[in-house]
Amino acid sequence: MIKHFLRAVSDFTRFFVVYMPGSSGRKLRYGYYRKKFKSCGKNVIIDEGVLIHNPESITIGENVWIDRYCILIAGKVNLQGKIVKRRKNREFKWEEGELIIESNVHIAPFCLIQAHGGAYIGQNCALSSGVKVYSLSNMPRNPYNLDETVYFSPMANNSAYFIGPVMLKENVGIALNCIILPGVMIGENSFATPNSVLLSSITPNSYVSGNPAKRVKERFKAAVRNE
Repeated sequence: MIKHFLRAVSDFTRFFVVYMPGSSGRKLRYGYYRKKFKSCGKNVIIDEGVLIHNPESITIGENVWIDRYCILIAGKVNLQGKIVKRRKNREFKWEEGELIIESNVHIAPFCLIQAHGGAYIGQNCALSSGVKVYSLSNMPRNPYNLDETVYFSPMANNSAYFIGPVMLKENVGIALNCIILPGVMIGENSFATPNSVLLSSITPNSYVSGNPAKRVKERFKAAVRNE
């Protein structure tokens, strides 16, 4: 009985923290989550309605704004007994399941970042409303046995998954309602137009568009150089 009561109190507290509006809510969320994140810098804004799963696997830099009703999902998942294809990235130096958000990043309302396979968002990046980032996704068939029937439900034994870290290098802009799938790395200074679906990695200084997204032109005539 006491255990259920304490759980109810914890759930109510979390509900209050997540949905409290205004500047008081922002201050409350910052104080609450900075102790739960793996690491958290200064001047981090977490707006109302933001849902954060497994904050202990999330690292956040300074001057980060996570806007209203975003969902951040981190943490390693158990894929034992599942059909799994992994895409590794040597540049992703963190553990599978970690989400790293560097400094000066804005994540606009209603974005979803699912970092079960790992996700990295570099400095000065911006995700527009409705962007979805998946580092773990279902596969429509078994890549090792094309004759085998697989299922999309995670409750089924024969479900197939593709997992790999997603990386957005410095100064990447992702426009409205884009989708980024596992294993994709987007080079620095790149931009994806609204509703683009990024299935493969993008070279630096690219302006990409479409489904699947393809390089249309350079973003900048002369690539931006870091000072």
